[in-house]
Amino acid sequence: MAINPTLNNIICHFLPQAEVAVISPVADGLINSTYSVEVVLGALRKKYILQKINTAIFQNPKAIHSNISLVSSCLKSMNYPHPVLELCETAEGGNELNFEGDTWRMLEQIENSYTINVVENSNQAFQVGSFFGQFYTFLNGIELNQIQAVLPNFLDTKSRIEAFQQAFQLATKERLIKAKTELDWMLKHKDLPQKWIQLQQEKRLPVRLIHADPKISNVLFDVTTHQPKAIIDWDTLMFGTILYDYGDMIRSYTNTKLEDDPNPEGVFNVKIYYALTDGFLSETRSFLTDIELENLPYAPQVIVYIQGLRFLTDYLNGDIYYHCNYPEQNLNRAKNQIHLLQHILKL
Repeated sequence: MAINPTLNNIICHFLPQAEVAVISPVADGLINSTYSVEVVLGALRKKYILQKINTAIFQNPKAIHSNISLVSSCLKSMNYPHPVLELCETAEGGNELNFEGDTWRMLEQIENSYTINVVENSNQAFQVGSFFGQFYTFLNGIELNQIQAVLPNFLDTKSRIEAFQQAFQLATKERLIKAKTELDWMLKHKDLPQKWIQLQQEKRLPVRLIHADPKISNVLFDVTTHQPKAIIDWDTLMFGTILYDYGDMIRSYTNTKLEDDPNPEGVFNVKIYYALTDGFLSETRSFLTDIELENLPYAPQVIVYIQGLRFLTDYLNGDIYYHCNYPEQNLNRAKNQIHLLQHILKL
């Protein structure tokens, strides 16, 4: 396969001595454009990840890369026992490259690993819950004042609701009709996140450094042992409540289907719910506060509700935030989240 000359040129800014052998697009991401790159460096073949950053969403790449470098350095200094992200520098010494109006970066690829989109069994859920729990234990040792804000209001539930209300008012009649069932359900349950908003406003939940996107596809598994090997995609590292990440893990791992599968049958695995929780608590119970433990079951309800609302908001706005492969994908994503939440509310 011929090497794309533009991508080859970009790679050469990071690896001027390398000969590019393979460039393969990675289709999993919803935000950035990602490529797996294999190069020849002397007698070695090495793999990297090349990404074009969506600066419409991540408007301050320098802050992101500062956070990644800082956290990587801190974890290594604390003897974190797993691979961490390593950014490549350009020939000019920066972590990003501005090329023809786009912002690019490269990272060393954590080799001999693979990702999944759906958790396979409860044992795996326990292992990943414990793996993330260990990650948070180490993140707890990093000074928060060293981390730069990258997505203001990302964890602000109230602003998510206001964005939905605005999208609802401005949406086309066609989209309102197509989404009527989902809109009716969301509006019927609009009081669900109110306690969460109150906890945020009263600052009763401890502020910690969190991943903020701990879905299962952001965990690398070892190709030999099939055990969790590394946590990736640190773009959203930020201050917030650890309950957000726990809730988002429940959202990702208990959903036995792809995120845009609108079929309600078999969408929720209760065994994975409890196994994940046990794994998470096996590492975090020692430092979680009483109010965090008290609201642990409530967190997934809010996070799934808000994620469904975000997909629905983007659908009403004309699909301007999440990457879509077909016209109704965001609506199907919203349906999937609603079906998942309906099961969680029965626990």
